[in-house]
Amino acid sequence: MATKNNLHIYRLILGGLCIAFFALVGNIPLFSAVYLIPGVPITLQNFIIAMMGLTLGLRGGMVSYISLLLLTLCGLPMMSGGKGGPAALFGPTGGYIFGWVFIVLLLGIYSSYFINKLINKKILGISIHIPVSFCIGMLGILLGYLSGTLGLIIFYTDKSMADFFVTYTMNFAFLPGDIIKIALASVFSLILFVRPELKRMFNQK
Repeated sequence: MATKNNLHIYRLILGGLCIAFFALVGNIPLFSAVYLIPGVPITLQNFIIAMMGLTLGLRGGMVSYISLLLLTLCGLPMMSGGKGGPAALFGPTGGYIFGWVFIVLLLGIYSSYFINKLINKKILGISIHIPVSFCIGMLGILLGYLSGTLGLIIFYTDKSMADFFVTYTMNFAFLPGDIIKIALASVFSLILFVRPELKRMFNQK
């Protein structure tokens, strides 16, 4: 029982840290001032979103993600550039913000139901965690692009659905950065999950 309580406390603290770091990285001028697409800045927030799913699991990740949305809705400067309030959620980039749910859901499901099984396979499981979690995270990224593109086309441009493919491919300018962010999340989550397991393995006689 004590172990479970400690785990809940650990995840609660980790969830709070994820939310705090999310707000921090979205307001670092060096990153939030760089735009590849007008109105869509480069930030490390995708990295934090991926970490929520990987380290907090499905339930914890969703709670943290929903908390971000509620804090933003209440006016706190959670989003890039210090944006907050309903305009931040329901503006032109709102589809991308709501599209983060795919990253949290997919990586959360993987974390809650599969990651421990991989780690228990020791070196074999540990070695495939990074490519598996990376591919799942990138699927979430691509679905997030889909959500953002649909939001732009339906609510904020005069383009028709016939222009969807061209608009969607514009997001690929962010792919190199997102690949790095998801890869980093896979590695950092591996360290958090596997370190106790590695100690047990190397201490075995």
